[in-house]
Amino acid sequence: MPITRCSLQKQQSLEAVYSALVNDANSPVWAEIGYTMLAFLELINKTFPGTPLWGLTSHDRLVLLTNDDAYSTWWVIISCLGQKEIYFEYLMPSEKAPWPGATVRGSAASLEEAKRYLLIAMKESGGWPNNPELETHWQEAIS
Repeated sequence: MPITRCSLQKQQSLEAVYSALVNDANSPVWAEIGYTMLAFLELINKTFPGTPLWGLTSHDRLVLLTNDDAYSTWWVIISCLGQKEIYFEYLMPSEKAPWPGATVRGSAASLEEAKRYLLIAMKESGGWPNNPELETHWQEAIS
């Protein structure tokens, strides 16, 4: 199941949001962000074909949700600044967090590295417990 844009923002698909950035003739930086995020969406869809995932956009950032509720927990946030540098932020589980709402941040320099960071963020956040696709890819990522 491809990642779906949250119903609250149903006026455009995630792909349409990032395609609009690609087509922004006024800014090559926005275009590069659009291309990178479109490639990242494709990576998500190939990695998790059977996992229901919802995305919410906040400016150019992509927020991953476990259900179709914009007000639910924001488990993972992805953004980029072009040139294939992809930034990740994930919510630490309360039992590991030094304070409420603590997050972990990092950046990946390639789509391959971004896939690994996505898996880490999804696994370590605790937002997708017992997800078979995540477990399979997690074993591949750590071996």
